[in-house]
Amino acid sequence: MLSTMELISFPDNFGSQTLCPDPRSDTADAPGWAYLHKPIIVIVMGSLMSAAGGLLFLLHSSGVTEASHSVASACLSIGLMFVVMGLVWIPVLKEKQRRKLYIQPGDE
Repeated sequence: MLSTMELISFPDNFGSQTLCPDPRSDTADAPGWAYLHKPIIVIVMGSLMSAAGGLLFLLHSSGVTEASHSVASACLSIGLMFVVMGLVWIPVLKEKQRRKLYIQPGDE
């Protein structure tokens, strides 16, 4: 009888992939914008929170819901703060990436 490892054999040209790759390894297959995933997430979360605050404000203005104006304005302002933070974070990370490319590992 064959064991599980003998049944599942892949050719060597597939390589191995992990969910948490080593950040020190320089892989060429990562896209150029892969280091921007955190600011993109912050921008998306902030825009969703801003949209929720705007929707609450509109629903309260039309008399559909009893949500207070302070909840709507808090969601709107915190969401806009996250959007601005993400938009400022992107050029900072791009500059950091550009400097990392210019500095060679042995030049430190």
